[in-house]
Amino acid sequence: MTVTTCNEKVVQIIANTALEKKLKRTLTSIGVNGYTIFDVRGDGDTGFQGGHIDGDTNVLIMVVVPIHIAEELMWQLNNDYLKRGHHLMVFSYEADVLTPSKFG
Repeated sequence: MTVTTCNEKVVQIIANTALEKKLKRTLTSIGVNGYTIFDVRGDGDTGFQGGHIDGDTNVLIMVVVPIHIAEELMWQLNNDYLKRGHHLMVFSYEADVLTPSKFG
């Protein structure tokens, strides 16, 4: 039995909650209107992010998009955030998606 899937990219962005609204505007500006946001905590080069103090919380924004949209998003995140000194962790990976892309 075969199942038809489409190959897309998952882009995950970990950022301080202060950037959440701006990141959502960036997603909207390139046509991404579906995403999942998680409150996250962890430890890394900026220290422990535990959510106990205002400004000490992070979100993880996850989007599943066609490869060309993922490339545009990564380009914008690099130029509009990272090159301007914002601390983000951004990574992507390929995914076989059961539901067809809404981007056509």
